[in-house]
Amino acid sequence: MKNYKDLNRGQWAELKLNEVSNKLPNKIVSDIGSGYGWFRPTVEKFNLQWQPFDYISKIEESTIWDLNNPAPENKKRPGFVVFMEVLEHLSNPELGIKNISNHIEKGGYMVLTTPNPLSAQSKFSLFFKNNLYAFQPKHLIEHHVYVPLPHVVKFHLENNGFEILEVATIGRLIAPKFTFGFNYIKGLVHYFFLQLLVVFIPESKGHTQTFFVVKK
Repeated sequence: MKNYKDLNRGQWAELKLNEVSNKLPNKIVSDIGSGYGWFRPTVEKFNLQWQPFDYISKIEESTIWDLNNPAPENKKRPGFVVFMEVLEHLSNPELGIKNISNHIEKGGYMVLTTPNPLSAQSKFSLFFKNNLYAFQPKHLIEHHVYVPLPHVVKFHLENNGFEILEVATIGRLIAPKFTFGFNYIKGLVHYFFLQLLVVFIPESKGHTQTFFVVKK
């Protein structure tokens, strides 16, 4: 599995958009979970039309869309969908993917990211706390209610008309900054333990998992 160790989610999504920008069925980009519009400049850099959606409107441009329901009426079918850090918040993830599949134009592309439940940090947390790193009880306040295991996410996508073009991870382990004291030693031991996990279990690389797909 490829690891984009030097990119963040936005940079990876821009990389994928750049790869297919001249093959899109239209110029509409649906940004699902658009937040405060941080991806808008990237969309407009490619001379595409940004169409934002969110569960709770944070900016006046966005349209409310509960993914338990079909896309709002009178919205354009996109040629590209941005769906990042949303799937893990859905109580019914397959229904959400189905509604996105019905929204996207045939031949359209989607970038999807979630926390990586198989990351080294997640395995460490499971071993010592009996909970995955981003899916502990404290994360329920953020409505992290779906653990997006990669083979299950792939099943949901393929079951709803998407072809998987790439599955990858983003991010790398960062060594603790040197300070005097016990906490630095503790952090260093933790860092080397995670590095061992990455060596022996390569899919543990990266704190974020990504899926790049096309609607068949």
